[in-house]
Amino acid sequence: MAHGILIAGLLLVLAGSELAMRGGVGLARAFDVPALFTGVLVIALLTVAPELFVTFRAVTMQRPELALSAVIGSTILNLTFVLGLGALVQPMASPPKVVFRDGLALAIGALGLAGCALAGGLNRAVGAGALVLFGLYIVIVFISDWRRAPEHSVGLARAIYRSRNEIPSEMASLLVLVVGLVLLALGAHLGVWGARELAGELGWSETTIGLIVLAAGISAPKLFTTLYVAVRGDTIIAVGALLTGAVFNLGLVLGLVALVRPMAIPAVLAWRDVLILAGIALLLLPLLAMRWRLSRPRGILLILAYGCYLGFLLWRQGLPLPWGFSL
Repeated sequence: MAHGILIAGLLLVLAGSELAMRGGVGLARAFDVPALFTGVLVIALLTVAPELFVTFRAVTMQRPELALSAVIGSTILNLTFVLGLGALVQPMASPPKVVFRDGLALAIGALGLAGCALAGGLNRAVGAGALVLFGLYIVIVFISDWRRAPEHSVGLARAIYRSRNEIPSEMASLLVLVVGLVLLALGAHLGVWGARELAGELGWSETTIGLIVLAAGISAPKLFTTLYVAVRGDTIIAVGALLTGAVFNLGLVLGLVALVRPMAIPAVLAWRDVLILAGIALLLLPLLAMRWRLSRPRGILLILAYGCYLGFLLWRQGLPLPWGFSL
């Protein structure tokens, strides 16, 4: 029963994310919103909509461990497995601006989260500070990308890529956007409910379920998008989008959650997973800076890193695995 509810919820999140994206981009085009604003605000915001909806639903259902672990787990998954798999398909360009601007913003956000975790948790002051720093990051993005050619601006390139599937009319775009958001809300509810029930059935902690299962579900849209653009050769979109998405997760999503509903960070997350996330963020900087591209061997390294992390989670859980084996 729990498996079915969880799978249904995650499928609804996947479908809702794509519909909301198409509707949002269609409305932006219909109202002649500049491509840079569309790429940086509309598309980037809707990219992290699964994390935002799932996190807030988990918090409102009094499941803070699921909320935090889903965001942390999806960010780790995107920066290792998804990024590495994209590089395995096609070596991905990582221009200096993407590395120094988005990569450094990611590192600062991850280190800031680690500091808050070790200090005890996320309070309203932390949430407000995170949102202020996130706003500063958005301003820097606009200033550095203003009047740049698409090949030098991830936001512009992303807007052009997404506009290829533009919905023709304003009303159709609005309808698709609303349907997508409704599906996201419903999927988030079912996903959190199913994850909670699945944790009880397996005897796993909600933290482990969030880090593995929920994280995989809400990262699925980014996985499909990354693979698609990697096959097409639009690799600057993939690297920039994944780094930007991680910054949005740490700055916007967790900032809003802390502002609305302060919470403590469980010790198991604070002393392990958050520190692992910070280590991954710092490791990515030199990996992306080598010849300003993420090669296939380094992509394999990232995939193996996620495999080791997944094995560590299961070992840490110390419980029977779903397929009958135990660690």
